[in-house]
Amino acid sequence: MKANSKNKLVLIDSHALIHRAYHALPPMHTKEGVPTNAVYGFILTLLKVLSSLKPTYVVAAFDMKGPTFRHEAYKEYKAHRKAAEDDLVAQFPLVKDVVKAFNIPIIEKQGFEADDVVGTLTAKYPGISKVIVTGDADALQLVDEETKVFTLRRGVKDTVIYDVAGVKDKYGFLPEHVPDYKGLCGDASDNIPGVAGVGDKTARDLVAKYGSIEKIYEHIAELPKRAWTRLEDHKKEALFSRELATIRRDVPVEMDLEDARMEDYGIDEVRELFEKFGFKSLLARLPKSSRGEMQATLLSNDQSPNQNSEKMPNSQYPISLPEGYFIADSEDKVKELKQKLGKVSLTAFDTENDYLGAREYPIVGMSFAFEYNEKSEAWYVPVTPESVKEWTDVLENPKLKKTGHNLKYDYAVLAQSGIKLVPIVFDTMVGAYLLDPGRRQYGLDALAMQELSHHCIPITDLIGSGKDPHAAKALRGRQEKMSEVPLAELARYAAEDADVSLRLYNKFYPEIESAGLRRVMDELEMPLIPVLSEMEMAGVRLDVDRLSALSKKNQKRIEELRRDIWKKAGEEFNVNSTVQLRKILYEKLQLPTTGIKRTQSGYSTAADELNKLRGTHAIIELLEEYRELTKLQNTYIETLPELVDKKTGRVHTSFNQTVTATGRLSSDSPNLQNIPVRTELGQEIRAAFVADAGCVLVKADYSQIELRLAAYMSQDEKMLDAFRSGEDIHRATAAWVFEVKPEDVT
Repeated sequence: MKANSKNKLVLIDSHALIHRAYHALPPMHTKEGVPTNAVYGFILTLLKVLSSLKPTYVVAAFDMKGPTFRHEAYKEYKAHRKAAEDDLVAQFPLVKDVVKAFNIPIIEKQGFEADDVVGTLTAKYPGISKVIVTGDADALQLVDEETKVFTLRRGVKDTVIYDVAGVKDKYGFLPEHVPDYKGLCGDASDNIPGVAGVGDKTARDLVAKYGSIEKIYEHIAELPKRAWTRLEDHKKEALFSRELATIRRDVPVEMDLEDARMEDYGIDEVRELFEKFGFKSLLARLPKSSRGEMQATLLSNDQSPNQNSEKMPNSQYPISLPEGYFIADSEDKVKELKQKLGKVSLTAFDTENDYLGAREYPIVGMSFAFEYNEKSEAWYVPVTPESVKEWTDVLENPKLKKTGHNLKYDYAVLAQSGIKLVPIVFDTMVGAYLLDPGRRQYGLDALAMQELSHHCIPITDLIGSGKDPHAAKALRGRQEKMSEVPLAELARYAAEDADVSLRLYNKFYPEIESAGLRRVMDELEMPLIPVLSEMEMAGVRLDVDRLSALSKKNQKRIEELRRDIWKKAGEEFNVNSTVQLRKILYEKLQLPTTGIKRTQSGYSTAADELNKLRGTHAIIELLEEYRELTKLQNTYIETLPELVDKKTGRVHTSFNQTVTATGRLSSDSPNLQNIPVRTELGQEIRAAFVADAGCVLVKADYSQIELRLAAYMSQDEKMLDAFRSGEDIHRATAAWVFEVKPEDVT
C-alpha cells in the first residue's frame, strides 16, 4: 500500500550514524578535551534531515549494551570487531543529550539492535510516509511503497534517498531480497558467513534471477556447475546467514506516535549544548518549529535516485532549483538574462571564485537577482576570467545600479579581468552596520536568519568547513575548489546569495532612509567601497631586509632581558608561562597581591595587573619591556615578511567598514593600525614600509578631528582661539582646567 498521508515519520538509526560520523570526520574536541567529532557529524545529518524532509514525527533508536538475539544464535556475530575506542564511546551520551534537547523520543530494547527497533516501528504505522535515516545499507531491506531510506554514501555530507526503484537500481533486485543476497555472500562487516565461495556478483545474479534462497535451490539444477557445487550442500548455512541479516519487525516496543510529533523544541537548551560543544557555526542552521512541521527554509534535497529530474553536469544526484532560480549556461539563456538586465534599474550582484582571495583566485561564476515583471528572479552565470569580459557592458552600465553584500570583495574579483563594478549604490553589510553598529555579525547567513528568518545554504555543504564564507565569499581550504562543485549545487548556492542580498536591500533601504542615514550611505560609505578595494589591491611595499636586520637586533635584546629577568628571579624559568611567572612573582618574590585580580588559577599576571606592581620590584619593568618586544617580534617583525605577496612584492591588508562601533576603519590580515607610533621600536617597524623608486609616501591626517568638530558645534571661543592660533589643544585645555600657564603643563 502506498502512503497517501501528508504525515511523515523519520526514524533515526542513531548508532549507525554515530559510527559513520566518528570515522568520517577528523578528531574534534571541546576546550576541556571532550571528543565531539561524532556528535558534530550526527548534528549535521539531523539538521539536514529536519530542514529537507520536514518530518511530522521523529524517533531516534539506539543500541543497548549487552548481547542481542543474533549473538545468542551465533557467537561469532561481529566477533571480529575491535572494542569501540574510548573517544567514540564517550560521545554516545552526548548525542543522546542532543536528541533529548530536540524533544525527540529515544527508543531502545535490550537484546535487539537499533535497526530492529526501526524495522518494527516502520511496520507499526501503516499509511504514513516513513524515512529511515542511517549510515548502514542493511536498512535498504525495509524499503517499500511507504518507506524510504536516507543514507550516507561518503562522509557525512554525501547523502542519497532510496525508494524501491532506487534499491533495485543499486542491487538488481527488490528490497525484500536484500537478506537473501546477504545469506548467500555473507557480510564481512557483521561477520555473517554466507556460503563459502559465493561472492557478491554471483549472489546478485542469482537473487536477481530467482528471488529468494528457496527459489534458488528449487532451480539449482539450472545453475552452472560451479555455482551448483558451491550451493548444493550449504543451504542450511545460507538460510541461517539470511536469518542473521534479516532486520526484525516484531520487537516488543511500544510508542505513542503523538509523543514523537516534532513540536517546538527547547531552543535555549539546544543553543547551550551547541555552545558547550563549540558548534556555534551551527546555530544559524537551527530550524524553526511550529505545530508539528519543521518550517525551515533550507531547500530540499529529498530526491530518489530514480526520479525523473534532469541531472546537471558533474552532479552526483539531481538537484532542483527553486522557482525563479535559473542558470545562464547557454547562449539563449545568456541572451535572455542580458535582455532582462537591460530593462531593470537595479540588481543584486555576487561573485564566486575558487578560494579565499579576491586578488589571487580566478572567478568561476557570478549571480544576479532582480525584480522583473513584479517577480523576483535569481540567475547564476558560470564564467572564466576571460569570458566574464563579455559582461563588461552590463557590469559597467551606469544605468544599472548594483547592490550586494560585501561588494568590496566582488569589485576586486572583477578587477582581475579589468572590469569595474559600477555604480555601487548599496551594500547590505554596510547597511546593517549603519543601522546597528553594535551587531556582532554582519555575515550574509547571520543577517538572513536575523532579518528574514531564512536559513541560507551553508558553504560547508559545498566545499567543507571553514570560516564565515560571507566575510570573504569563498574559502581556501582542506576541501574542494568552488569550480569542482557540481553546477546545480553551485548555482543554487550562488543565486541564493544574490537573492538574499536583494531581499535585505528591500528591507534595509527604507530603514536607512527613516534613520536619516541616506547621505552617510550615499556620500560616504558607498564611494568608499571602490577606494578601499583599490587600496587593498595596491598594497604597500615592505623593506624585508630592513626588518630582517631589525629582527636580529630585537631578538638580541629579548635574550638580554630574559637573562636579566632570570637574574632578578634567582632562577631560570619559562618567562612566557603564566603559571611559572605567577609562582615567581607571588610565591617566591612575595610581591604584594592587594588589588591584584584573581583568576581560577591564582593571581593574574596580565599587563594591567603588572602595571599595578610597578616600583615594587625591578623585575616588573623588565617583564613589561620583554613582553612588548616579544609581542612586536612575533606580530610584526617576523610575521610581516611572510605576508608579502610573491607576485606583487607587497603586503595587502584588508580595510573594514563594519567592525568598529565608532565608524573608524579597521585593518586586518595584517592589522597595520596597531603598530606603536610613540616607541622607538614601533617607529623602526613603520619605517620598513617604503615607497616604490621615484615615489614618496604622504601622510594626511585630520589632527584632533573630533575636538575640531566639538569646537565648531559648541562655538566655544577658547577652543576656537586655540585652533586658530595653532596651539596644542590638549595643553591649552589642561592650562584652562588647572589654571596654569601652558608652558607649565607637564
